[in-house]
Amino acid sequence: MVSNMETTPDPNAARDTLRAAERAAAAPFVDYPPTPVWYPPALGGWFAILSAIMVYRPGPAVSVPLLVVLIALVGAFMAWHSRVRGTLPTLTGAPKELHRPMYGYAAGVVVIVAVVVPVGLFAPPIAAVIATFVLVTIGIAAYERAYFRAAQAVKERLA
Repeated sequence: MVSNMETTPDPNAARDTLRAAERAAAAPFVDYPPTPVWYPPALGGWFAILSAIMVYRPGPAVSVPLLVVLIALVGAFMAWHSRVRGTLPTLTGAPKELHRPMYGYAAGVVVIVAVVVPVGLFAPPIAAVIATFVLVTIGIAAYERAYFRAAQAVKERLA
């Protein structure tokens, strides 16, 4: 004889299972150590060097080695970032709360380019380099704060 407990489904079991699956799927996006304080200025510096290459137009003897170093730094950073976070944030599979900061990041890139390109064309080259450093540093810091708040919202929703 089968008891009633074994044959009656638990009405909360499906919901609990779904919530556990959502927590597991969200974990790579929300469970990570805080971004180091050097991160925004390091990215600002990287992009400032790139903009300096573009506005000063040094010869290939200078620009090619600088670009190789910049590319190597991106590779090292991506390896470090994915090791620390366990993933690279993408919209694919990201919890809905993270969409807004990610779209905001993309919009910020457009705004920075829209500001820096005219500065690079019509102002002294150093102005474009400084604008790039300042805007990228501020933009990345703002994105990191927005992402952190959104990740906290995901954690609260799935708690």
